Amino acid sequence: MLEEQKYYGFTNDEIFGSIMQNKRFCKAIIQAALPDVNVVSVESIDAQKELGTKSDKSSKSVRLDIAVKDQAGSFYDVEVQVNNNHDIGPRMRYYQSSMDRDTLDRGEPYTSLLRTYLIFLCAFDSFGRGKLRYSFHLYDDEDKDVKLENNAENIIINSKGSGSSDTDLLNLQKLMNDDKIEVTGVFKEIQTQIQEYNDDPKRRNLMRTAELRMKEETAVARKEGREEEQRNTVKVFKALKPDATVAEGLAWIKANTDVSLSDEEIKAILSENN
Repeated sequence: MLEEQKYYGFTNDEIFGSIMQNKRFCKAIIQAALPDVNVVSVESIDAQKELGTKSDKSSKSVRLDIAVKDQAGSFYDVEVQVNNNHDIGPRMRYYQSSMDRDTLDRGEPYTSLLRTYLIFLCAFDSFGRGKLRYSFHLYDDEDKDVKLENNAENIIINSKGSGSSDTDLLNLQKLMNDDKIEVTGVFKEIQTQIQEYNDDPKRRNLMRTAELRMKEETAVARKEGREEEQRNTVKVFKALKPDATVAEGLAWIKANTDVSLSDEEIKAILSENN
């Protein structure tokens, strides 16, 4: 019996990048996420646009999934987040700041900053409220009628949420969840295009290759993260208790930190640094 082929859906990196390169598809998806905004026709689309490394090589760079400008000069960043790393707030803050730095040249007034829309398409609910769409602006803590007009809006679409009657937004949700779209229109066309990508052997090979590469990069990042965690934990402990034994070190680290290292890993590192 032949094994059923994996279906690569809208949130797959290769699929998402290909779909969003189509200006009509791209506009429809952005407009669905921003029902109260008149999205002017799309002028430019950059996939995997890198920001943040021009002047400071030590700064953390950001690679935007899809960076879009429309004919009115507004700047949109559309990101897919499949895994919940519990960092959505800080992540959106950093992406927003990187977008701002990239659009304002030295000597220009702050009023020259482009209007920006940061849209995260998430396969999880970061806030546990069950909403399909979350929209964020800056307001005064005591008087919500006082709004800080910074021309920036942060949007999160939660594919597991509910509570909307907007047809386009509901179709975007179906697209994110790989649910069948019945009604004829642009979202049905997008889903048909995705199926054609899945039926194309060459494209499937590209998607498999990209998937393997992503897994390898994730494994390397996790390894580097664990090594950094190890170094920092030992450094802190040695600074506090330079003459402590391995057993004392293990007890202190387990009681005072939340490192993901096993007891054996902690003891091995402490032994190396004794």
